[in-house]
Amino acid sequence: MTPRNSCSSVRLLLTSALVTLTACMPAANQSNEESQAAAAPADKPFFKSAKTISSICAAPYYAGGPPGFAVLAGRQMKDMPPPMVKMLSVGDGREKVATDPSRVAPGYTLIEPGASKTVFLIDNELRTVASFEYEYLPGLTEILPNGHRLVTSNRYSERFREAGGVLGCMEEYSATGELLWRLNLTDDRYTTHHDFARMENGNILAIVWESVTTNEAVEQGRDPQIVAEDGDFWYDGVIEINPYTAQIVWEWSARHHLVQEFDENKENYALVADHPELLDINLHRLGESTGKVSADWSHVNSIDYNEELDQILLSSNYLSEIWVIDHSTTPYEAEGHKGGRYGKGGDFLYRWGNPENYGRGAEEDRRIFHQHDAQWIRQGLNGAGNILLFNNGHGELHPYSTVVELTPPLDADDSYVLQPRGAYGPQELAWEYNPEPPEQFHSFFISGAQRLPNGNTLVNQGAGAKVREVTPEGEIVWEYRYTDYGVPPDMLFRANRYPPDHPGIAKILLQN
Repeated sequence: MTPRNSCSSVRLLLTSALVTLTACMPAANQSNEESQAAAAPADKPFFKSAKTISSICAAPYYAGGPPGFAVLAGRQMKDMPPPMVKMLSVGDGREKVATDPSRVAPGYTLIEPGASKTVFLIDNELRTVASFEYEYLPGLTEILPNGHRLVTSNRYSERFREAGGVLGCMEEYSATGELLWRLNLTDDRYTTHHDFARMENGNILAIVWESVTTNEAVEQGRDPQIVAEDGDFWYDGVIEINPYTAQIVWEWSARHHLVQEFDENKENYALVADHPELLDINLHRLGESTGKVSADWSHVNSIDYNEELDQILLSSNYLSEIWVIDHSTTPYEAEGHKGGRYGKGGDFLYRWGNPENYGRGAEEDRRIFHQHDAQWIRQGLNGAGNILLFNNGHGELHPYSTVVELTPPLDADDSYVLQPRGAYGPQELAWEYNPEPPEQFHSFFISGAQRLPNGNTLVNQGAGAKVREVTPEGEIVWEYRYTDYGVPPDMLFRANRYPPDHPGIAKILLQN
């Protein structure tokens, strides 16, 4: 299985040949501008994003872990705060499972430890077969069919410096390690963060935070009693980047799709329950360590793209909910409520996990808790078309982790079924990894899952840097631990396995 949105080898080879003839900041492509102009309504100017892109990523940023997380300091577990030790010690009493070669999906697993510039591939015997060293601290790497590596990395930003998952820089390297291009995707008002999805046309979808003042948020109906003390307010959004012309060719922002019941003098005032297609701007959470409201109020942490449906899947960690939006819109339609293949502009096509967010459920109806890595299962795999995610769990309501697979309620025209006054389904899950006893499986942050060609699921227990492959019945048949228990723990934001016949893997192995 090729992890997450790879494109064809031929297209990538042609594209990389073009890039090697240019500098790391490619020039704009006239045909791209013409296609954008054709997509623009007659009464709208040529689309040009207000967000800036440059080729200079400036000083790298070494973000610290969560409070008490000892990655950078290298402290022993015994020297860490007791609550952190408890969370990182989950499963200490269980013996490591021996590999069952007859039931393990063949391939190579990409390991990216937190706070390390070195990324490496391991085989199913846990041997390192290739490694890559980066100039910047990497966030997430994808190996392309031509052996290139698409990499996100951390770039220092004063405004977003304390945000978990902040990135701001993206690069592509050849199979031999040559830097082909580097883009700075941050300025004083926006930054990329957490995740990206590569499309078949070579463009890249990336999550962004957009910073506005709290006054602007209040003008959109935010209760002034639930804003950050620093006067900042962040909207989550999506940008589509053509990395070879260094242009943003499409974008979507939550700021255009809001509803609220607080201020009846605002245009977006309405009953939240009447508008499940919109986001309640007064949803919020208090910081666990500070007890205060953060500028980052929705905290989207993953993105995926469905080429067949032309839809984007987002995971909002703080709101414990997944969202699906239409990508077929023009950039102008994405700001509104009409247009696109599904006729809803940039409004939500589907949402699931926490119906209390849109007034059609209560706390006990919540299904996921601070989840990560929501993705569509690819065609040809068991559960194709379903959505898979890592359900981290949180507090007393759900004090353990699971992996959840659900079947979205699609109609014949690929729209999502929603009963009047009801919540989006499904009620029953297609599959769940929920080992017993549950307290032996918990990752309080990051983490992910990947469906494998043999029907098994690769599960990344990100906190503590442990990876396991489990059967549909939940039996562990392969296991990897970056560090042993009791030594300084580490973390893995994402772990993906590439099949042995992946052409990019073959090219990389030839270099090692």
